[in-house]
Amino acid sequence: MFKASLKLPATFYDLQISLLGQSFDDLASAYSSLKDNNGDQSPWVLEWLFDNEPDHAALSARLAITAEIHSIALPDTLAFEISKLQDRDWLSYSYKPYPAFSIGPFFIYGADHKGIVPEGQIGLQIDADTAFGSGDHSTTKGCLQAMLDLKGQGACPWNVLDMGTGSGILAIAAWKLWKTPILAVDNDPKSVRVSERHRSLNNVPDNKTDMICRCGDGFNEETVQRRKPFDLIIANILAGPLKEMAGALVDAADDNGAIILSGILNEQAQSILDVYLPLGLEHRKTIQNNGWSTLILRKP
Repeated sequence: MFKASLKLPATFYDLQISLLGQSFDDLASAYSSLKDNNGDQSPWVLEWLFDNEPDHAALSARLAITAEIHSIALPDTLAFEISKLQDRDWLSYSYKPYPAFSIGPFFIYGADHKGIVPEGQIGLQIDADTAFGSGDHSTTKGCLQAMLDLKGQGACPWNVLDMGTGSGILAIAAWKLWKTPILAVDNDPKSVRVSERHRSLNNVPDNKTDMICRCGDGFNEETVQRRKPFDLIIANILAGPLKEMAGALVDAADDNGAIILSGILNEQAQSILDVYLPLGLEHRKTIQNNGWSTLILRKP
């Protein structure tokens, strides 16, 4: 296992860092980005984990292409640091401390948090790791806000699907909001292992009436097919896969079911609607956070 690290100026926006971080999605097994020592004025530290040793020139070229596509001005010199890591369970080792924070009633914290969950808030322990994140990304915030909106409107789903669950944070949050059956699915076995770990940390029961995690090929996964239709589907992925799975997603939604889509740049939101609305969905709301959009749709 090899680690490639890169420092970028503090002046980069969250959205720019997120876009640059995706440059090696097809090559890296994990990725993280944090401000150095969590300081607001500190430089960004981006890290990727690779199974095989990456080439410095190839990394620089790939990052430059991403920057050009998104009109991001990079420093003249990209000083990647590449190091070989000792053999160990890097998925567990890579959890990093981060400050606790709130999103509405949700209080999100890591294992290093020494305090208690504030009275009246819903605790979510999510240990930030390089592959799946802690919940502070704008797309996750948008999904949590969307669920809170639905809750405020009186929604009480009886069958929930979190497609592309990642860390499991959205599935766990849905269970804590509604205490209803949750199915969390991802096509990455490491992600499923992380979501199962977080389920345990948050004292969510592992059974079909509470929350179960499955690894499989999206909506073709056996449990998805057996348990559909769902009256709430959450898919925080990326615009491309959301378009590809649109037909299967709508087919898995119950009549009058709610759908939350995220992982969408603001400028991509209309193209997502152009795919989903002709399939019979209604657009109820768009939530925007730092350049990212979360869409709330409903199947009438």
